Amino acid sequence: MRSLTNNFIMSSKHRRSVRRRKSWEYGDDSITIRVSNRHSPRRYDAISVTSARDAPRFARLIQDQVHATPRDPLIVAVNGYQPWLEDILVSCVQDDWSDIADLDREVQFAGTMQFPEKASKRGRDVPWTFIMDHMNVPQVYFWSVDMNPPKFEDFGLPEIEYYRFRVGVWQSGRGACRFDRDVPVVMIFTKNTPVCEHVVSELLFPYLHKDQDFNLPREDEEGICWTFSRLYYLLTDWQNIIGEVVTRLGEAETNSHSRHLPVKWRTRLLHTEVDRLFELKEYLHFQSRAFKKLQKLKANVPKNEQQDPLWDDMDDAVEDLDQWDTTLDSLKERFNNLIELEFNIQNAVQSDNSQFLSVIATLFLPVSFMASVFGITTITWPPIWYLYAALPVLVVSAIFTFAFPWSVRQFQKLLYPIEELRIHLQPRNFTMLGDELPDSVDVQGGNRQGKGKRKAQRPAAMDGARARSGSKYRSEKDDE
Repeated sequence: MRSLTNNFIMSSKHRRSVRRRKSWEYGDDSITIRVSNRHSPRRYDAISVTSARDAPRFARLIQDQVHATPRDPLIVAVNGYQPWLEDILVSCVQDDWSDIADLDREVQFAGTMQFPEKASKRGRDVPWTFIMDHMNVPQVYFWSVDMNPPKFEDFGLPEIEYYRFRVGVWQSGRGACRFDRDVPVVMIFTKNTPVCEHVVSELLFPYLHKDQDFNLPREDEEGICWTFSRLYYLLTDWQNIIGEVVTRLGEAETNSHSRHLPVKWRTRLLHTEVDRLFELKEYLHFQSRAFKKLQKLKANVPKNEQQDPLWDDMDDAVEDLDQWDTTLDSLKERFNNLIELEFNIQNAVQSDNSQFLSVIATLFLPVSFMASVFGITTITWPPIWYLYAALPVLVVSAIFTFAFPWSVRQFQKLLYPIEELRIHLQPRNFTMLGDELPDSVDVQGGNRQGKGKRKAQRPAAMDGARARSGSKYRSEKDDE
């Protein structure tokens, strides 16, 4: 009976663990799917699906959208993953070249990113896929959607997970939509979090629709570049991150100069900041390489279409990322300098303390020696003699303690004199504004002279020839 009870308890625990694991892995059963619609006040139509039986509802929504705006690309946003999600999507989108559900699952659970690339090399009209972690200050994501950010621990620094906004994209220029083969299809996968929900529902679709190039016909290469760049400009802002790092650097400098916090705490905070900079640079480098890979697609676009402003936006993004990379390097160097300064100050403080103890020992060592001498029991000197002997010894000891270091410094100055060299700037060593050299400058031993002196040293014959040529020119002009 006891064994049966134990087996029942174990099986119950196993079922609960399975349920917990399944709940952790897939989240809630419902998935919200939003479809772009310019005629809707919110710029999208949304449905909530709970199983594969909702595929007809999703198909009707896509069909109505394609017929209402036949020129617009079909943009679909999905906020979660379930094993039956593929049955919902394939009812309207043909995925012969890649498994859409696999991409969504990687967005939800994988920790790696993927460069933009074609899902297959077998044909021209095949979808593009990528997974990108967009980066911004964590508080900005919450403030942008009128939400209060949580209280981040970790010594005031949020985890790198909070900086990221993960997005997966499945895009096919043509041939994917079952209702109209000429309609481009873009699927954007996000996580089922409050911030992602607010960003997608409040910011994503209005931002894409207000773009003047939203419904322009594009090749597959231009389409993936447009989608990648627009999501980047919407969700990533390294300027905010740089500003936050600069603010934290100023706070660290204040703590270091004012000694507000213990040295161990300060150095630990500085090391945390440096580690965070290394992590941020990894994501910045990935974004930079992704943009540079997409820039190469310009060679596949016809010459008459390479004037699209989209390519200028790509170039600007690459230049900005290179600049932010350099800025992060300089900030990291400044944090390391603060760490080194903390150690130098700590060593200097310990050295000063040791020096102070040495001075005290030097000052009272003779007096202590005399006290030990007078403390010998076999000596019966009067106690007043100790006072007569200790006072002069203490005075001599004080003079020696304070005069000896000064004497050593003076002796070192005489033995190893230090010559003070001050550099005096001379005008002749520099090029002045508006002229090679000023009129009053004459460089000794060189050919560089002022303009006035060069004019004064011009040969008289040359001046005469110049004067004759000028008079000849005037006479010819008078004859005309």
